[in-house]
Amino acid sequence: MRVLVVADQANGRAEEIEHRAIGTRLGEGLSERGMLGAAAMQRTLKAIGSFVERARFHGASLACIATSAMRRAENACVFAERVRVVTGEPLRIIDGEEEAAASFRGATYDDGPGDVRRVAVLDIGGGSTECAIGSGGAVQQCASLEIGTVRLTERYPGLSGSMPGASAREAARGARTFVEQTLASFDAFAPVAEVRAVAGTPATIAAIATGSDVEHVRGVRLSREIVASILERLLDASLEERRAMRGMLAQRADVLAAGAILLGGAMDALQCREALVETNDLLLGYLLRRAPTDGNSTRPSLRQG
Repeated sequence: MRVLVVADQANGRAEEIEHRAIGTRLGEGLSERGMLGAAAMQRTLKAIGSFVERARFHGASLACIATSAMRRAENACVFAERVRVVTGEPLRIIDGEEEAAASFRGATYDDGPGDVRRVAVLDIGGGSTECAIGSGGAVQQCASLEIGTVRLTERYPGLSGSMPGASAREAARGARTFVEQTLASFDAFAPVAEVRAVAGTPATIAAIATGSDVEHVRGVRLSREIVASILERLLDASLEERRAMRGMLAQRADVLAAGAILLGGAMDALQCREALVETNDLLLGYLLRRAPTDGNSTRPSLRQG
């Protein structure tokens, strides 16, 4: 998912001016090839070009970061140079722990230093899943695991909506076992007072659950039962039926079942029965880290998956 955030920093506060997301599947097939595909790179560069236009409209400076797909790709440096040509800025590839910490800072932006609740922030991406734990807006522990919605769907293609019903449920059984084993390290973070879930997977699940859209789901609480119910609906639906669901983002229809399995598995590992959907996430957290401490500055950040 390519994301643009434009934020204005003034008097120690950040105000989001614009937020856009475009699904381009930069890491599509990466697990098998180890290389970013030509078509995926071209789709992504087109999205970045549109983001640069919006940045210029706002008169903003640029910061560009990349996450899981670029961490794994053998030709990451080639694509990074193409991004630099389009944006005029270097593309910074951040590691998984920095990604987790930035997501935590964004999701806990409004928490005061006196808030002693132990909070977990989950960031389920296409190629990796991050979890950070802390309180009062300060990170205490974090982890990044090489499993995400796209990679899980590629491993269990029956989750994609191509074979709804019995075949999809069989794939889901295998995926649940794999996710439980892969996310076992999150057990060490439990117990937590609250789980906050960021990025497109929980937002889309919340939009479907409430019959709304991803722009109006901040603060929605997803119980473990709701996540399981949405998963069942997805497993019984064809790809076309998924795309027709109210609240569904079309570009997530084939990977959302995998996302629901990951979200449910992470909640189980953290021993929490519900997750709070938060729209302040990685990009806001990253911008807060690099923003100036005085004066006003409007900065967008581009994220590559």
